[in-house]
Amino acid sequence: MIEGIIAIVVMGIAMVTLTSFLFPQVERSAEPHYQARAAALANALMTEILARKFDQNSDDNGGRSRCDDTAHPDLPTEIPLSCSTVLGVEKVNGADESRIQLDDVDDYIGCWSGNNRSCTKGARGNIEDVLGDDVAPPYSNFTVTVAIFYDPALDNTPATVEQIRNKANRIHKRINLTVDAGRYGSYQFSAYRSNY
Repeated sequence: MIEGIIAIVVMGIAMVTLTSFLFPQVERSAEPHYQARAAALANALMTEILARKFDQNSDDNGGRSRCDDTAHPDLPTEIPLSCSTVLGVEKVNGADESRIQLDDVDDYIGCWSGNNRSCTKGARGNIEDVLGDDVAPPYSNFTVTVAIFYDPALDNTPATVEQIRNKANRIHKRINLTVDAGRYGSYQFSAYRSNY
C-alpha cells in the first residue's frame, strides 16, 4: 500500500516536471530556425537596399554627381539637383514602381508579406527577390516592414519638416527593417545610407 502511494507521488512529480519544463521546450525548438531565416531574409533585403543610389536625384552612373552637391565645373550639370524632401516610392504611369524598377533607397518604404500573411498598412506586395521573382512561399509566415527617413543626428530620430529643408540635414538616411515571423518573434535590423 505504501509503495503504491509513493509510486503515485513520484509519477505525479515526474508528470509535473515533464509538462512544466520539457514539453514547452519542444515548442520553442523551432525558434532558432525562424531566427536564422529572418536574419537571412533581412540580410538579403538590406543588401539590396544599400546597393541602390542614395536618392532619385542622384547620378545613376557611379555617383559622379550627388544630389545637394556644390556646383563644380567637372559635373555633368552646373548645378546639381536637390535631394528629395519627401521620401517614398515614385509613380510610373500613375502606379507605384514595380520591384525591378526600384532604383533608390527610399523606394523600398512599405510592407512586404509572405503568402499566409498580410500587411495592415503600407502594403507593397509579396516578398520578391531582386529580379522580381516571387520568393514568398518559403517565407509564407513572414512580413518585412521597411521604414526609411533622414536622420541628421544619427540617433534613430526622423528629421522634422523644418530640418529637411536644410540640405545639411539630408546627408544620412536611416533604414529600419523589421522582420516579423509571427509567433516566433519580430526582429529588427538597421543601417545607414549616406550621400557620398
